[in-house]
Amino acid sequence: MSKRETGDIKILVFGLGNPARQDDGLGPAFISRLEKAKIPGLILEADYQLLVEDALLFSEQQLVVVIDALKSGKKPFVFKKIKPAGEASFTTHHLSPEALLYLTQVLYEKNPEVWLLGIRGYRFSLGEKLSPKAQENFEAACEFLVKVLRAVISSGSPSAIIDFQSSTSSRGKKHGAKEKGIAGS
Repeated sequence: MSKRETGDIKILVFGLGNPARQDDGLGPAFISRLEKAKIPGLILEADYQLLVEDALLFSEQQLVVVIDALKSGKKPFVFKKIKPAGEASFTTHHLSPEALLYLTQVLYEKNPEVWLLGIRGYRFSLGEKLSPKAQENFEAACEFLVKVLRAVISSGSPSAIIDFQSSTSSRGKKHGAKEKGIAGS
């Protein structure tokens, strides 16, 4: 599920999760929503998890937004910048966004700006429907990220995220980054 349209900035939005495990499917559901929104200039991908092979895809972007479910936290969603981290133990079956960014830098000598949008989920057992509370969080996160992406696209620079966050935090709408418990981790 990949799409590239016109635009000066290369932006990848990568949804993680398993749609057959209720709220773990928040990432792929987000990608489906963005496909329907038809925002020009986005590359949209969804998968169960990040893999070593995704370092190449990351290396070709200026901005990457990874969307995943959170297992805990008080906020409906968090949005935080990812810093590279060489993890001591990772397998080829699952990588954190931090480890994948590190590999992108080491293997391809590229350093895209990577952000994580973690959406709070509540139910992670078998089933394809999002829980009602996760659906509410999903809607709030969609509204937020669409505004961020439009700001970045119109400015042509990933740094527009910082400007956007600064303007929303002055209005009391900034979303914190201290939540933990990414569902895929």
